[in-house]
Amino acid sequence: MTTITRRDVIGGSAAVLAAATPVASALAQVGGVPRHDKEQHVTLECAFKDLVLDGTKVRARAYNNSIPGPVITTYPGQRLRITVKNALAPYESKYWPNPSEWDGEHNVPHHLGSTNLHLHGMDVIPHLFEPVGTSDVHAPMIEIEPGGSKEYVFDIPGNHPPGFDWYHPHHHGSTVVQAASGMAGGIVVLGAIDEVPEIKAAQQYYIVMQDIGLFPTDPGESAEALGLPAGTNISDIWTYLPKQNAIWQTFGGKVTMYNPKTQKAEDTDLKGGFTTGDYALRYYLVNGQPFFKETHNPDPNKATEPLATQLTPFTFKMAPGEVARFRMLNGNSDNYMPIAVEGHAMHLLALDGVNFPKVRTIAPVPIDTDPKNEGQIQLAPANRAEFLIKASMTPGTYKIVQLQQTQQFLFSAQKTIAVIEVSGPAKDMKLPTDLPVPTRDYPLISRREVEHLQVVYFADQFPGTQNPDVGIDFLLNGQQYEVEQVNYVVNRGGVEEWHLVVGDSQHGGSEGHPFHMHVNSFEVISVNGKLLEPGTIKDTIWIPAESTVVIRIRFKQFLGKAVFHCHILPHEDTGMMQNFLIKRRDQPFPTAVFDLPMHQRRRPLLGQVHMDMGGQH
Repeated sequence: MTTITRRDVIGGSAAVLAAATPVASALAQVGGVPRHDKEQHVTLECAFKDLVLDGTKVRARAYNNSIPGPVITTYPGQRLRITVKNALAPYESKYWPNPSEWDGEHNVPHHLGSTNLHLHGMDVIPHLFEPVGTSDVHAPMIEIEPGGSKEYVFDIPGNHPPGFDWYHPHHHGSTVVQAASGMAGGIVVLGAIDEVPEIKAAQQYYIVMQDIGLFPTDPGESAEALGLPAGTNISDIWTYLPKQNAIWQTFGGKVTMYNPKTQKAEDTDLKGGFTTGDYALRYYLVNGQPFFKETHNPDPNKATEPLATQLTPFTFKMAPGEVARFRMLNGNSDNYMPIAVEGHAMHLLALDGVNFPKVRTIAPVPIDTDPKNEGQIQLAPANRAEFLIKASMTPGTYKIVQLQQTQQFLFSAQKTIAVIEVSGPAKDMKLPTDLPVPTRDYPLISRREVEHLQVVYFADQFPGTQNPDVGIDFLLNGQQYEVEQVNYVVNRGGVEEWHLVVGDSQHGGSEGHPFHMHVNSFEVISVNGKLLEPGTIKDTIWIPAESTVVIRIRFKQFLGKAVFHCHILPHEDTGMMQNFLIKRRDQPFPTAVFDLPMHQRRRPLLGQVHMDMGGQH
């Protein structure tokens, strides 16, 4: 049974809620979760879903027929059983139109009907490979085929930090097609922070942002491929179902396919293909409601500047002086978002599901187009932020904005995500200062504890030589992803410092990349030598072009094979990912052969090496 209470649903005007009940139900809990329940069972069914967005007929993908998927609420110490049922249509992974020519290369879109599950930000057992928690370096990735199902069992640690996390598909080769079609949902871990009186008194709102990437349905496409009965008219439906190895070209607005015989990308008559750039049409959603639209720019001189249209933003209503709690997720497949709330200080509670010991208050910033304006917070794809807003005593309408940014291949225009309407009788609600310490991540790692240094280099190479089917190589340490290879080995209980590097234009640094690590969060120490405030704990960090980010990690509790990757999902799906293994300290290195990386990565930190590290605490 789904329970919806005033504190659990999305915020918004009564008119919005009345007119869009799927939006409200999508952000309800998956069943009530009494605090005494030691075990919770959740079912997530993946299937196609019909929508009309801004007058456009869309065939999207969803969990439990909701975009976003339902919020899963859990708490430390609970056993969470999630059954994923795959009701997506089968997809034939073959070269089109020459099936015999596909060699099984997995860093191209394939098996678009297959799926699996990732609990992003949760400190739980590694669960991407079969069986869950395996330490076998050759273990295959979990694949739930159409018509199949799988139960995942997660024992939430008793000291798991309370906060806002999320779930999404993570099957290599189909991740972005599914995620950029609507498959994502939130996870709320309840805990001590929710009992802080000033927070408990605040109305709670979700801002779940997603992008829906679309192309016209190709003539001759079968209705069955979209999960519809044979003979259904699909000529006016927009969707994302690229033919195997069909690539959409942002420059030219056409679809090509690599011919291994001629070693060239050859034009096709297809309308849609897999994209690492723009789409023919893309909508940005908040809580399932479109607030912004982009279309392909046919001007060859402005191909990386999609034509932008602001749509009606989502509305939140507050009284003057009222305090509201916002849980914000950048669930977009590839859009970095500098965020600002017009005319209001942001009282930041947490990033990526881990709260600070004290509230961080960030002053208002101008809503302008200054490229140096990074907003109040910066959300890479996958980042979450939880903050309080105390509404102005001056009634009016205030925007929640993504400021424009030029840190990626595509120009990202300023977007009004939502508005806050301040009206009615005034209140004077209080703000907290101190917050409960999340003990799983505190005390913080000291510099003296660090045992090893690792370096990860991000690079784009165009034209692609390792991945000619896609036409561009997305590389970590000069390599494409190999599912049966482990690139890094770390010790459980070990403490390491990692340097994440995006080089200059001569070393593959054409744009920024978000780094995400599974299983354990990390503390961000510095960006380009500039120290961050201690306790900036994340699971995903934006690395600007020509930059080095320093992080520190303690590998806690769980053993097994896991991944880290770029969270621009089309980059991940086409090779910008690597495996790592968490082993017992007394366990020998695995006997599997490791390919040599582009750079030597790992060395013990001794003597004066400590003097070269970015952190001072």
